[in-house]
Amino acid sequence: MLYYNRSWRRYLRPFSRVFYVFILLFCIGIIWLIFTVYLFNRINNHHVEQKIDITTRNPSLIFCFVLTENNRHLTSARAIAYSWGKRCDRFYFVTRLLNTSIELMTLEAFENTTDISPTTITQETLNVLLYLQQQYMFAPYHWFLRASDESFVIMPNLRRLINQLNKYENNRPLAYVGDVEELYKKYQIVTSGSVMLFNRITLDRLGRLYNLENLQSKVDKENEKCLNEMIYDHEFVKCMKQYEIIINPINNNLILSQNLSFYKMDKRLKDTCCSSNTAAFRSSNETDMYKFDFLYHRLDALSNIDI
Repeated sequence: MLYYNRSWRRYLRPFSRVFYVFILLFCIGIIWLIFTVYLFNRINNHHVEQKIDITTRNPSLIFCFVLTENNRHLTSARAIAYSWGKRCDRFYFVTRLLNTSIELMTLEAFENTTDISPTTITQETLNVLLYLQQQYMFAPYHWFLRASDESFVIMPNLRRLINQLNKYENNRPLAYVGDVEELYKKYQIVTSGSVMLFNRITLDRLGRLYNLENLQSKVDKENEKCLNEMIYDHEFVKCMKQYEIIINPINNNLILSQNLSFYKMDKRLKDTCCSSNTAAFRSSNETDMYKFDFLYHRLDALSNIDI
């Protein structure tokens, strides 16, 4: 009997060793599985956060588009491209594609448009905004700047302005249009192509409501008619108000619709121009644009300039 017990133990001894090895390997496998799942979840969450963060990580990203006439491709448009335009996060011209526009980065969807003019620039602005709202590739941009080939933008001041506007946003449609409405109401001065800022929510509001298939009420039809018939900047502002878009939630003189000398020469307006926070204004010619680029972006001396 004793002999059989010893023999049985002798045969079981190798299996007991394998058993302990199996237990050890099993524990290592469990630990490795837990670690792998944990690492996978972290990587996956990181990618998800990156995808979500496309539109939220930087509310100050600026998409700039400039509407320019065909005969200014080699003058004002080129000056913008080599001055303030390169400081936008993304920058395009909206113009008809010609041989003279070979150096200009243009929005492809508008390369067959008719020539931009003071009477068509506002309608083309609406078309561009609706197009940008529909394109997924432009989803990361939260602010959209409209300008003409006469515009000059001081980008550091514009970014400070956007930082202020972000505090007032609260998921509301905002547009900052400067003094275009004030000049029209007080002095009957009309403008077209002045610099305007729109947030992403404004584009979504226009894209959702400006749809012929959704015109159900008399108010909808009146709003749509307003947008179709507008020509000047102040008319565009009026239409946006009908769509309950908030206009100029802060000081309205940070974007000027006229050139600086205009404010200096008109006694009625001399007190409205200018400040060290001025973000944009109209430039007289391409030579002035290069001068302003040197003074404002390199010397930051807006308040010291004698116009």
